[in-house]
Amino acid sequence: MVRFRMEIAGEVQVDRAIARFAEGCSDYRTVWPQVMDEFYAEERDQFQSEGAAGGQGWQPLSPAYLQWKERHYPGQPIMRRTGALESSLTSATDANAVALQGRTALALGSRVQYALYHQSLEPRTRLPRRPLVQLTEQFARTVMRLFQVYLVDVATAAGLRGGLTSTQMSSLIARTGSGIPPRQSLERKVQRKDHALVGGKHG
Repeated sequence: MVRFRMEIAGEVQVDRAIARFAEGCSDYRTVWPQVMDEFYAEERDQFQSEGAAGGQGWQPLSPAYLQWKERHYPGQPIMRRTGALESSLTSATDANAVALQGRTALALGSRVQYALYHQSLEPRTRLPRRPLVQLTEQFARTVMRLFQVYLVDVATAAGLRGGLTSTQMSSLIARTGSGIPPRQSLERKVQRKDHALVGGKHG
């Protein structure tokens, strides 16, 4: 059995298991780039919606700080001043991004010092918690499907499974309309009527 677990600053957000065809597979580096694409797409939605895409919209800025920010960083939304934090969590090639791919583990994150503070569940007295990473159920389903397809390929190549290959399965899914639904648009994912969508501008 393979267990896929994503822990963000001590909080387990995804914990799923795959039993079929998983034994003996010890290298998932083929899957990681696809998982990373899904993660960065989630994070782009998270920043553009000011947290609402993940189900917990970020608390508004205090009036005093909002005035200061409008003077020094006009037009910038919550959690964005220079754009460094957002860029580090939405692109693997950013200088502050953490993207470490091992045979059985993938580490994604940010080197921006204050990123962990905003994500942490630790008690706080100054700023409210505004979680940067809130992985959705759609993300979990998509990632599990990526693993399942990969494990089917491994099992087929090893002669442990007959029948359709993962490519043939994907073709069948495309014809029948079954499988994972396409990623929802940001407008559909964000239901809060009092929330204005923010463009993907980088500072």
